[in-house]
Amino acid sequence: MEEKELVKKAQLGSSGALNTLFQMNYKLLFGFLIKTTGDISFAEDLVQETFMKAVININKFRGESKFLSWLIAIALNLYKNEVKRQSKFETKAINEIINLKSKIGFEERIGDKLEVMKALKELQKMSYEKRVTFILKYYYGYSIDEISKIIDCKEGTVKSRLHNTVKVLRSILGGDR
Repeated sequence: MEEKELVKKAQLGSSGALNTLFQMNYKLLFGFLIKTTGDISFAEDLVQETFMKAVININKFRGESKFLSWLIAIALNLYKNEVKRQSKFETKAINEIINLKSKIGFEERIGDKLEVMKALKELQKMSYEKRVTFILKYYYGYSIDEISKIIDCKEGTVKSRLHNTVKVLRSILGGDR
């Protein structure tokens, strides 16, 4: 069954359809949140909170984007709210991130686990905006337009953040790749 059909059924009250939507998007959402937060436990909590918000607000989903994009937007709002509550957010479990399989195979593109660890550590040091923009583009393949809608900013800002993030990572990892 296609995503749009599942969404319609979920909006009509089908818990099975909603469960299927969650199963289809769990790994991608969880992976995104691990990369964004750098903390597996925190990512798990955010996934659960995101799904709870999605259940409550399923009728607010208009279908103008992918269901995953809507879930990511919810998760980012929850993440921003939590980070605001904390005076300092510490990144944890970078080594665990290395062992998780990325759908797009970032590790193979970088080629060396040490470089991957270094890149992820550097990414965690960057601002939330740069980190999220980079992850959405290069791990999940979202377009500039889609990213601008998910994080609610102009396309030029997205392009600038991507350019600056890539430039910093290239300099840290030693040249053009």
